Amino acid sequence: MSLSNSQALMNLLKGTAGTGILSLPTAFKNVGLWAGLALFLIVGMLTVHCMLMLNSCCHLLEKRSSKSILTYVDAVELNFQYGPKSLQKSAAIMKTITSVSISIMQCSFCCVYIVWVAVNVKEILDNYWSNSQSLRVYEVAVFLILLPYIMVKSLNTLAFFSTVANLAYLIGLIIIFQSLFQGLPDSSERPAFSSWSTLPLFFGTSMFAFESICLTISVRSKLININDYGGWNGLLSLAMTIIIALYSCMGFYGYLKFGEDTATTITLNLPQNNWLYTSVTILFVVAMILSVGIQFYVPISIIWPAVKKQMTSDQIEKFGRVAQCFTRAVLLTLIFAVSVLVPHLDSLMVFIGSFFGSVLSLILPALMELMTLSVEGQLTVTTTIKDAAIIIFGMLILIFGTVESLKNIITTF
Repeated sequence: MSLSNSQALMNLLKGTAGTGILSLPTAFKNVGLWAGLALFLIVGMLTVHCMLMLNSCCHLLEKRSSKSILTYVDAVELNFQYGPKSLQKSAAIMKTITSVSISIMQCSFCCVYIVWVAVNVKEILDNYWSNSQSLRVYEVAVFLILLPYIMVKSLNTLAFFSTVANLAYLIGLIIIFQSLFQGLPDSSERPAFSSWSTLPLFFGTSMFAFESICLTISVRSKLININDYGGWNGLLSLAMTIIIALYSCMGFYGYLKFGEDTATTITLNLPQNNWLYTSVTILFVVAMILSVGIQFYVPISIIWPAVKKQMTSDQIEKFGRVAQCFTRAVLLTLIFAVSVLVPHLDSLMVFIGSFFGSVLSLILPALMELMTLSVEGQLTVTTTIKDAAIIIFGMLILIFGTVESLKNIITTF
Protein backbone atom coordinates (compact mmCIF):
# COMPACT_ATOMS: atom_id res chain seq x y z
CA MET A 1 0.00 0.00 0.00
CA SER A 2 1.38 3.40 -1.02
CA LEU A 3 1.34 6.34 1.37
CA SER A 4 0.70 10.01 0.68
CA ASN A 5 2.78 12.62 2.51
CA SER A 6 0.06 13.21 5.12
CA GLN A 7 -0.41 9.47 5.68
CA ALA A 8 3.34 8.97 6.05
CA LEU A 9 3.49 11.83 8.57
CA MET A 10 0.69 10.30 10.64
CA ASN A 11 2.37 6.87 10.54
CA LEU A 12 5.62 8.37 11.79
CA LEU A 13 3.87 10.28 14.58
CA LYS A 14 1.81 7.27 15.69
CA GLY A 15 4.73 4.86 15.47
CA THR A 16 7.19 7.07 17.31
CA ALA A 17 5.04 8.39 20.16
CA GLY A 18 5.17 5.28 22.36
CA THR A 19 5.15 4.42 26.05
CA GLY A 20 8.55 6.02 26.60
CA ILE A 21 7.00 9.48 26.80
CA LEU A 22 5.24 8.57 30.06
CA SER A 23 8.60 7.90 31.76
CA LEU A 24 10.48 10.96 30.52
CA PRO A 25 9.79 12.97 33.72
CA THR A 26 11.78 10.26 35.53
CA ALA A 27 14.62 10.71 33.03
CA PHE A 28 14.68 14.45 33.78
CA LYS A 29 14.66 13.70 37.52
CA ASN A 30 17.81 11.62 37.05
CA VAL A 31 19.79 14.52 35.57
CA GLY A 32 18.06 17.76 36.59
CA LEU A 33 15.52 20.12 35.01
CA TRP A 34 17.61 22.31 32.68
CA ALA A 35 20.37 19.74 32.11
CA GLY A 36 17.65 17.25 31.22
CA LEU A 37 16.11 19.61 28.68
CA ALA A 38 19.47 20.44 27.07
CA LEU A 39 20.69 16.83 26.95
CA PHE A 40 17.36 15.52 25.71
CA LEU A 41 17.35 18.00 22.84
CA ILE A 42 20.90 16.87 21.97
CA VAL A 43 19.89 13.20 22.05
CA GLY A 44 16.80 13.97 19.97
CA MET A 45 18.68 15.92 17.31
CA LEU A 46 21.41 13.26 17.18
CA THR A 47 18.81 10.52 16.73
CA VAL A 48 17.08 12.45 13.95
CA HIS A 49 20.45 13.04 12.27
CA CYS A 50 21.08 9.28 12.34
CA MET A 51 17.62 8.66 10.83
CA LEU A 52 18.43 11.08 8.02
CA MET A 53 21.83 9.41 7.52
CA LEU A 54 20.07 6.07 7.25
CA ASN A 55 17.67 7.50 4.66
CA SER A 56 20.59 8.83 2.58
CA CYS A 57 22.41 5.49 2.82
CA CYS A 58 19.28 3.65 1.65
CA HIS A 59 19.07 5.96 -1.39
CA LEU A 60 22.70 5.29 -2.36
CA LEU A 61 22.43 1.55 -1.72
CA GLU A 62 19.28 1.24 -3.85
CA LYS A 63 21.03 2.99 -6.74
CA ARG A 64 24.13 0.82 -6.36
CA SER A 65 22.32 -2.52 -5.98
CA SER A 66 19.17 -1.84 -8.09
CA LYS A 67 17.19 -3.35 -5.23
CA SER A 68 14.45 -1.88 -3.07
CA ILE A 69 15.02 -1.52 0.67
CA LEU A 70 11.83 -2.30 2.58
CA THR A 71 13.08 -2.84 6.13
CA TYR A 72 15.92 -1.97 8.48
CA VAL A 73 17.24 -5.53 8.06
CA ASP A 74 17.35 -5.06 4.26
CA ALA A 75 19.36 -1.87 4.73
CA VAL A 76 21.94 -3.55 6.95
CA GLU A 77 22.25 -6.58 4.66
CA LEU A 78 22.71 -4.51 1.49
CA ASN A 79 25.11 -2.18 3.27
CA PHE A 80 27.47 -5.08 3.99
CA GLN A 81 26.73 -6.92 0.74
CA TYR A 82 27.70 -3.90 -1.37
CA GLY A 83 30.13 -2.38 1.12
CA PRO A 84 33.92 -2.71 1.36
CA LYS A 85 35.09 -6.05 -0.06
CA SER A 86 36.63 -7.13 3.24
CA LEU A 87 33.19 -6.94 4.91
CA GLN A 88 30.95 -8.32 2.16
CA LYS A 89 31.10 -11.87 3.52
CA SER A 90 29.60 -10.57 6.77
CA ALA A 91 26.30 -9.62 5.08
CA ALA A 92 24.47 -12.83 6.03
CA ILE A 93 25.61 -12.86 9.65
CA MET A 94 24.83 -9.14 10.05
CA LYS A 95 21.35 -9.75 8.65
CA THR A 96 20.80 -12.51 11.21
CA ILE A 97 22.19 -10.45 14.09
CA THR A 98 20.01 -7.47 13.16
CA SER A 99 16.88 -9.65 12.80
CA VAL A 100 17.49 -11.28 16.18
CA SER A 101 18.20 -7.90 17.81
CA ILE A 102 14.99 -6.37 16.47
CA SER A 103 12.99 -9.44 17.53
CA ILE A 104 14.38 -9.33 21.07
CA MET A 105 13.79 -5.57 21.22
CA GLN A 106 10.15 -5.99 20.16
CA CYS A 107 9.68 -8.76 22.74
CA SER A 108 11.23 -6.42 25.31
CA PHE A 109 8.62 -3.79 24.46
CA CYS A 110 5.94 -6.42 25.16
CA CYS A 111 7.60 -7.06 28.56
CA VAL A 112 7.40 -3.35 29.35
CA TYR A 113 3.73 -3.27 28.34
CA ILE A 114 2.86 -6.22 30.59
CA VAL A 115 4.63 -4.69 33.59
CA TRP A 116 3.18 -1.24 32.87
CA VAL A 117 -0.40 -2.54 32.70
CA ALA A 118 0.03 -4.66 35.85
CA VAL A 119 1.56 -1.77 37.85
CA ASN A 120 -1.14 0.71 36.86
CA VAL A 121 -4.09 -1.67 37.28
CA LYS A 122 -2.78 -2.54 40.75
CA GLU A 123 -2.53 1.18 41.57
CA ILE A 124 -6.16 1.75 40.54
CA LEU A 125 -7.58 -1.26 42.36
CA ASP A 126 -5.55 -0.58 45.52
CA ASN A 127 -7.51 2.67 45.90
CA TYR A 128 -10.87 0.90 45.80
CA TRP A 129 -10.03 -2.53 47.22
CA SER A 130 -8.45 -2.95 50.64
CA ASN A 131 -7.39 -6.56 49.96
CA SER A 132 -4.35 -5.63 47.85
CA GLN A 133 -2.93 -8.36 45.62
CA SER A 134 0.67 -8.99 44.61
CA LEU A 135 1.93 -7.46 41.35
CA ARG A 136 2.47 -11.01 40.05
CA VAL A 137 -1.28 -11.67 40.27
CA TYR A 138 -1.97 -8.75 37.94
CA GLU A 139 0.80 -9.85 35.57
CA VAL A 140 -0.81 -13.30 35.35
CA ALA A 141 -4.15 -11.65 34.59
CA VAL A 142 -2.57 -9.57 31.81
CA PHE A 143 -0.92 -12.72 30.42
CA LEU A 144 -4.28 -14.54 30.30
CA ILE A 145 -5.90 -11.59 28.52
CA LEU A 146 -3.09 -11.41 25.97
CA LEU A 147 -2.96 -15.16 25.26
CA PRO A 148 -6.03 -15.26 22.97
CA TYR A 149 -5.24 -11.81 21.55
CA ILE A 150 -1.78 -12.73 20.23
CA MET A 151 -3.37 -15.56 18.25
CA VAL A 152 -4.72 -12.92 15.83
CA LYS A 153 -2.72 -13.36 12.62
CA SER A 154 -4.31 -10.76 10.33
CA LEU A 155 -2.22 -7.62 10.01
CA ASN A 156 -5.33 -5.66 8.94
CA THR A 157 -7.10 -6.66 12.16
CA LEU A 158 -4.06 -5.73 14.23
CA ALA A 159 -3.87 -2.39 12.38
CA PHE A 160 -7.48 -1.67 13.42
CA PHE A 161 -6.69 -2.44 17.07
CA SER A 162 -3.58 -0.30 16.78
CA THR A 163 -5.71 2.63 15.53
CA VAL A 164 -8.02 2.26 18.54
CA ALA A 165 -4.95 2.20 20.80
CA ASN A 166 -3.60 5.37 19.18
CA LEU A 167 -6.92 7.16 19.74
CA ALA A 168 -6.95 6.17 23.42
CA TYR A 169 -3.31 7.20 23.67
CA LEU A 170 -4.00 10.64 22.17
CA ILE A 171 -6.95 11.37 24.46
CA GLY A 172 -4.89 10.27 27.47
CA LEU A 173 -1.99 12.56 26.55
CA ILE A 174 -4.28 15.58 26.13
CA ILE A 175 -5.75 15.07 29.61
CA ILE A 176 -2.28 14.57 31.15
CA PHE A 177 -0.92 17.77 29.60
CA GLN A 178 -3.85 19.86 30.82
CA SER A 179 -3.16 18.49 34.31
CA LEU A 180 0.57 19.24 34.11
CA PHE A 181 0.05 22.90 33.24
CA GLN A 182 -2.05 23.55 36.35
CA GLY A 183 -0.34 24.86 39.49
CA LEU A 184 3.24 24.64 38.23
CA PRO A 185 5.93 25.65 40.76
CA ASP A 186 8.79 27.99 39.90
CA SER A 187 11.62 26.31 37.99
CA SER A 188 14.07 27.47 40.69
CA GLU A 189 12.54 24.86 43.00
CA ARG A 190 14.07 22.08 40.91
CA PRO A 191 17.83 21.47 40.54
CA ALA A 192 19.25 22.50 37.17
CA PHE A 193 21.60 19.51 37.37
CA SER A 194 21.23 16.68 39.85
CA SER A 195 23.88 13.95 39.61
CA TRP A 196 26.55 12.43 37.37
CA SER A 197 25.88 8.96 38.78
CA THR A 198 22.36 8.77 37.31
CA LEU A 199 23.35 10.18 33.90
CA PRO A 200 23.40 6.69 32.27
CA LEU A 201 19.80 6.17 33.44
CA PHE A 202 18.78 9.40 31.73
CA PHE A 203 20.36 8.38 28.42
CA GLY A 204 18.89 4.86 28.60
CA THR A 205 15.35 6.14 29.18
CA SER A 206 15.76 8.79 26.47
CA MET A 207 16.95 6.21 23.91
CA PHE A 208 14.02 3.96 24.84
CA ALA A 209 11.64 6.83 24.00
CA PHE A 210 13.04 7.03 20.44
CA GLU A 211 12.07 3.49 19.49
CA SER A 212 11.04 4.10 15.87
CA ILE A 213 14.30 3.79 13.92
CA CYS A 214 13.06 0.60 12.22
CA LEU A 215 9.74 2.22 11.31
CA THR A 216 11.39 5.07 9.40
CA ILE A 217 12.61 2.75 6.63
CA SER A 218 9.27 0.92 6.37
CA VAL A 219 7.43 4.24 5.92
CA ARG A 220 10.02 5.43 3.41
CA SER A 221 9.57 2.30 1.27
CA LYS A 222 5.81 2.95 0.93
CA LEU A 223 5.95 6.69 0.26
CA ILE A 224 4.65 7.89 -3.11
CA ASN A 225 6.88 10.97 -3.22
CA ILE A 226 10.07 9.52 -1.75
CA ASN A 227 12.03 12.72 -2.45
CA ASP A 228 9.88 14.53 0.14
CA TYR A 229 11.04 12.21 2.93
CA GLY A 230 14.63 13.18 3.79
CA GLY A 231 16.43 16.46 4.29
CA TRP A 232 16.17 19.05 7.06
CA ASN A 233 12.74 20.17 5.76
CA GLY A 234 11.43 16.71 4.80
CA LEU A 235 8.62 14.63 6.30
CA LEU A 236 10.94 12.72 8.61
CA SER A 237 12.41 15.90 10.10
CA LEU A 238 8.95 17.43 10.52
CA ALA A 239 7.57 14.37 12.30
CA MET A 240 10.58 14.09 14.62
CA THR A 241 10.52 17.83 15.40
CA ILE A 242 6.93 17.45 16.61
CA ILE A 243 7.86 14.35 18.61
CA ILE A 244 10.91 15.99 20.23
CA ALA A 245 8.81 19.04 21.19
CA LEU A 246 6.10 16.79 22.68
CA TYR A 247 8.63 14.63 24.54
CA SER A 248 10.55 17.63 25.86
CA CYS A 249 7.37 19.19 27.24
CA MET A 250 6.37 15.95 28.97
CA GLY A 251 9.78 15.47 30.55
CA PHE A 252 10.30 19.11 31.53
CA TYR A 253 6.84 19.93 32.89
CA GLY A 254 6.34 16.47 34.40
CA TYR A 255 9.47 16.79 36.52
CA LEU A 256 8.82 20.50 37.21
CA LYS A 257 5.42 19.67 38.67
CA PHE A 258 6.19 16.54 40.70
CA GLY A 259 9.89 17.03 41.52
CA GLU A 260 11.44 14.25 43.61
CA ASP A 261 8.01 12.59 43.88
CA THR A 262 8.07 11.87 40.12
CA ALA A 263 7.08 8.21 39.64
CA THR A 264 8.42 5.70 37.12
CA THR A 265 5.46 6.49 34.86
CA ILE A 266 3.63 9.78 35.14
CA THR A 267 0.23 8.07 35.35
CA LEU A 268 1.18 7.03 38.91
CA ASN A 269 1.48 10.71 39.83
CA LEU A 270 -2.04 11.59 38.72
CA PRO A 271 -4.72 12.00 41.46
CA GLN A 272 -6.02 8.47 42.00
CA ASN A 273 -9.38 9.38 43.52
CA ASN A 274 -10.41 11.54 40.57
CA TRP A 275 -12.54 9.77 37.96
CA LEU A 276 -11.04 11.81 35.09
CA TYR A 277 -7.45 10.80 35.86
CA THR A 278 -8.45 7.24 36.67
CA SER A 279 -10.05 7.08 33.23
CA VAL A 280 -6.74 8.31 31.74
CA THR A 281 -4.91 5.36 33.28
CA ILE A 282 -7.62 3.01 32.00
CA LEU A 283 -7.24 4.49 28.51
CA PHE A 284 -3.51 3.84 28.58
CA VAL A 285 -4.08 0.31 29.92
CA VAL A 286 -6.36 -0.41 26.95
CA ALA A 287 -3.85 1.19 24.57
CA MET A 288 -0.96 -0.87 25.95
CA ILE A 289 -2.86 -4.16 25.71
CA LEU A 290 -3.97 -3.45 22.14
CA SER A 291 -0.44 -2.35 21.17
CA VAL A 292 1.04 -5.73 22.16
CA GLY A 293 -0.52 -7.33 19.06
CA ILE A 294 1.37 -5.20 16.55
CA GLN A 295 4.61 -5.38 18.60
CA PHE A 296 4.27 -9.19 18.85
CA TYR A 297 3.76 -9.46 15.08
CA VAL A 298 7.40 -8.54 14.34
CA PRO A 299 9.20 -11.31 16.30
CA ILE A 300 6.63 -13.99 15.47
CA SER A 301 6.96 -13.19 11.74
CA ILE A 302 10.66 -14.05 12.09
CA ILE A 303 10.42 -16.98 14.52
CA TRP A 304 7.48 -18.88 12.99
CA PRO A 305 9.04 -19.28 9.50
CA ALA A 306 12.18 -20.65 11.20
CA VAL A 307 10.06 -23.20 13.11
CA LYS A 308 8.07 -24.02 9.98
CA LYS A 309 11.26 -24.94 8.12
CA GLN A 310 11.85 -27.76 10.60
CA MET A 311 8.51 -29.38 9.67
CA THR A 312 7.71 -31.57 6.69
CA SER A 313 4.97 -30.56 4.24
CA ASP A 314 2.77 -33.35 5.63
CA GLN A 315 3.27 -32.13 9.19
CA ILE A 316 2.48 -28.56 8.14
CA GLU A 317 -0.75 -29.68 6.49
CA LYS A 318 -1.88 -31.67 9.55
CA PHE A 319 -0.50 -29.65 12.45
CA GLY A 320 0.45 -26.28 10.93
CA ARG A 321 -2.21 -24.20 12.70
CA VAL A 322 -1.70 -25.95 16.02
CA ALA A 323 2.07 -25.58 15.74
CA GLN A 324 1.80 -21.87 14.98
CA CYS A 325 -0.55 -21.28 17.93
CA PHE A 326 1.80 -23.27 20.17
CA THR A 327 4.80 -21.21 18.97
CA ARG A 328 2.92 -17.98 19.70
CA ALA A 329 1.92 -19.24 23.15
CA VAL A 330 5.49 -20.28 24.00
CA LEU A 331 6.89 -16.91 22.91
CA LEU A 332 4.32 -15.00 24.98
CA THR A 333 5.10 -17.27 27.95
CA LEU A 334 8.81 -16.44 27.67
CA ILE A 335 7.95 -12.71 27.51
CA PHE A 336 5.72 -13.12 30.55
CA ALA A 337 8.48 -14.97 32.43
CA VAL A 338 10.90 -12.06 31.87
CA SER A 339 8.19 -9.63 33.02
CA VAL A 340 7.77 -11.57 36.26
CA LEU A 341 11.51 -11.84 36.85
CA VAL A 342 12.12 -8.13 36.20
CA PRO A 343 8.94 -6.30 37.29
CA HIS A 344 10.64 -2.90 37.35
CA LEU A 345 9.67 -0.50 34.60
CA ASP A 346 12.57 1.90 34.99
CA SER A 347 15.25 -0.81 34.88
CA LEU A 348 13.62 -2.55 31.91
CA MET A 349 13.35 0.65 29.89
CA VAL A 350 16.89 1.76 30.66
CA PHE A 351 18.25 -1.64 29.65
CA ILE A 352 16.29 -1.74 26.38
CA GLY A 353 17.19 1.85 25.50
CA SER A 354 20.86 1.46 26.43
CA PHE A 355 21.44 -1.90 24.78
CA PHE A 356 19.19 -1.97 21.71
CA GLY A 357 18.46 1.74 21.25
CA SER A 358 22.12 2.76 21.18
CA VAL A 359 23.04 0.02 18.68
CA LEU A 360 20.11 0.36 16.28
CA SER A 361 19.59 4.14 16.51
CA LEU A 362 23.18 5.43 16.79
CA ILE A 363 25.98 2.92 16.24
CA LEU A 364 24.71 1.04 13.17
CA PRO A 365 23.55 4.14 11.20
CA ALA A 366 26.92 5.83 11.76
CA LEU A 367 28.78 2.65 10.75
CA MET A 368 26.58 2.28 7.68
CA GLU A 369 27.32 5.84 6.55
CA LEU A 370 31.05 5.25 6.92
CA MET A 371 30.84 2.09 4.82
CA THR A 372 28.46 3.48 2.18
CA LEU A 373 30.34 6.73 1.58
CA SER A 374 33.74 5.00 1.56
CA VAL A 375 32.62 2.78 -1.32
CA GLU A 376 31.08 5.77 -3.11
CA GLY A 377 34.34 7.69 -2.68
CA GLN A 378 32.48 10.48 -0.85
CA LEU A 379 33.89 9.95 2.64
CA THR A 380 35.50 13.09 4.05
CA VAL A 381 37.61 13.62 7.15
CA THR A 382 34.81 15.65 8.74
CA THR A 383 32.25 12.88 8.17
CA THR A 384 34.69 10.27 9.51
CA ILE A 385 35.27 12.25 12.72
CA LYS A 386 31.54 12.93 13.12
CA ASP A 387 30.51 9.28 12.65
CA ALA A 388 33.33 8.07 14.90
CA ALA A 389 32.10 10.46 17.60
CA ILE A 390 28.52 9.11 17.23
CA ILE A 391 29.77 5.52 17.50
CA ILE A 392 31.81 6.35 20.62
CA PHE A 393 28.81 8.16 22.16
CA GLY A 394 26.57 5.17 21.38
CA MET A 395 29.12 2.78 22.88
CA LEU A 396 29.27 4.85 26.09
CA ILE A 397 25.47 4.68 26.42
CA LEU A 398 25.57 0.97 25.61
CA ILE A 399 28.21 0.16 28.23
CA PHE A 400 27.33 2.47 31.12
CA GLY A 401 23.56 2.35 30.65
CA THR A 402 23.46 -1.43 30.38
CA VAL A 403 25.75 -1.90 33.39
CA GLU A 404 23.75 0.56 35.51
CA SER A 405 20.40 -1.02 34.60
CA LEU A 406 21.72 -4.53 35.28
CA LYS A 407 23.01 -3.35 38.68
CA ASN A 408 19.54 -2.06 39.51
CA ILE A 409 17.92 -5.29 38.33
CA ILE A 410 20.31 -7.43 40.40
CA THR A 411 19.84 -5.20 43.45
CA THR A 412 16.07 -5.67 43.38
CA PHE A 413 16.29 -9.48 43.57
